[in-house]
Amino acid sequence: MPTGVEFREAVLVLAGNIFIIIFVVRSIGAYGRKEWGELVVNFLAAILIAGLIYANAAVIEMLKTLWGLIAGGD
Repeated sequence: MPTGVEFREAVLVLAGNIFIIIFVVRSIGAYGRKEWGELVVNFLAAILIAGLIYANAAVIEMLKTLWGLIAGGD
C-alpha cells in the first residue's frame, strides 16, 4: 500500500532546490549592496530552513529542546 513517502521526499527536495536558488540570488544582491546585516540574516535563515527541509525530524527535536531550555518547560 503506498504511503506517500516518496512523494513527500520529492516535494522536499524540490522545495530545497528552490530555496537554494532564492537564497543565492538574495545573498548576491545583499553582498553587492554591501548590506552585511541582511547577508548574515539570510545566511542564518538559510541554515534553519535547510535543516528543516533536509533533516527535519532532528531539527524539530533540537528546536523543541532549545525552546524548553529558554521557556523553562518540560
